[in-house]
Amino acid sequence: MKKKTKAAILASVASVLLVGVALLKKLRRRRRDLPRAPYVNHAAEREEYINSVLHGSERHCVNQLRMKPIAFHHLCHALTEGEHVRPTVHMSVTEQVFIFLHIIGHNVRFRVMGGRIYRSTETVHRYFKVVLRGVLKLYRALIRLRSEDTPPEIRNSRRFYPYFKDCVGAIDGTHVHASVPPEIQGRFRGRKDGTTQNVLAAISFDLKFTYVLAGWEGSAHDSLVFNDAFARPGGFSIPNGITRLLHPFGLLV
Repeated sequence: MKKKTKAAILASVASVLLVGVALLKKLRRRRRDLPRAPYVNHAAEREEYINSVLHGSERHCVNQLRMKPIAFHHLCHALTEGEHVRPTVHMSVTEQVFIFLHIIGHNVRFRVMGGRIYRSTETVHRYFKVVLRGVLKLYRALIRLRSEDTPPEIRNSRRFYPYFKDCVGAIDGTHVHASVPPEIQGRFRGRKDGTTQNVLAAISFDLKFTYVLAGWEGSAHDSLVFNDAFARPGGFSIPNGITRLLHPFGLLV
């Protein structure tokens, strides 16, 4: 009787094992039948996308990076020449600057940019900070008054000369969107929608920046920002002999 019971148990176990093996084979067969995602050469796709922007039409490049290809290459050269941005084993200077300009030009998330060029969010974040620090180091070399002489745009114009012969540029303020912690958002809310910085900028008549002061809260009055620019050591200054004219939309200097 005991032998028959043992035999029945063994038979049951064997049948269960056979059913299990059959199910495993069936699952493996189904897994093989599942279609796999097509292989994507991420490096080639990334290079093709960057080249399509930099070597396509100027309008397309401006739409994507907010500057023409020649200006982009000049910026890369300036950052490389000063050793502010260096190529790495995994990423060239061109790609680093491309990522930076695309993010600030369209205010996109690091994750979105990473998905577009097949890079991890951490990688995009790291190189964005590298280029940002490099661009800030170019401030004194690129944003400055080139000459105190009457600009040719004024001197050679019958419309503006001699009325603006002592002017070297124009000053105005603009509000730039700012992402700030919730506890200080109240200070950054002014007459514009959302949280902003009140940024002062001075440009020459050939539309080149000669001074920029950023960081003031959106609630700060324009006169406060203007006075702070003059009060800062090494800050904004008007050359001797230059006429200052109040203008409805800003200040001509």
